[in-house]
Amino acid sequence: MASEDPRPDLRRWEPEEEVPARRLLLIRHGHYDRVDDLGDEAWGLSPLGRRQAARTGSRLARLVHHFPGKLEGIYASPWPRAMQTAEIGAHELGLDRVRVKDYLHETIPLVPAAPDGSSTHPNLPITSAADRSEVSSQVRRVVGRFFKGGSKPCTYLLFTHGNLIRYLLTESLGLPYETWMRIAICHASISEIRVFPGNGTALISYNETGHLPPEMITA
Repeated sequence: MASEDPRPDLRRWEPEEEVPARRLLLIRHGHYDRVDDLGDEAWGLSPLGRRQAARTGSRLARLVHHFPGKLEGIYASPWPRAMQTAEIGAHELGLDRVRVKDYLHETIPLVPAAPDGSSTHPNLPITSAADRSEVSSQVRRVVGRFFKGGSKPCTYLLFTHGNLIRYLLTESLGLPYETWMRIAICHASISEIRVFPGNGTALISYNETGHLPPEMITA
């Protein structure tokens, strides 16, 4: 009698059905020019930043086409460099609507004090309790709006800023916001967080820049 073959019959194998998830793609704005002392809320994309944004939009178009479910919307910070990145990205996706949300603007870099009372950051001062409360409030607002699981897969594109993306990452992983200082992020990068039924989150990717040639990667 022939012995039973212990190997699985791969012809009968089928992948398990994917749990429906809300995909949040967090896109940092492209490189920008700090010119004429206009200030952080006025600076727009540089020529390099526009090229980065176009490549990022092309990459997003492929991702959105591949993902199950519908694209629920493109959202952007009102600050010019993020708005311009979103508009260029939307063009690559064949869309013309970008929803501007004021709570997606850049936020304060939180810097705690060292044991000796000095700043733990070489170039930034220690932030106050009021600063931390402001950051927490903004992060909670973004989480309350977008970090919701459901019964159907869908995708949201959020064009925003480096600090806010890092705070959303630390929030998702249950880390202190101050961990942002140990997490680098590049211009026009793509990060993905998935939200599952019950609002559980998972970090899928962070700071993806594979759509940019090395000479176009900036931070």
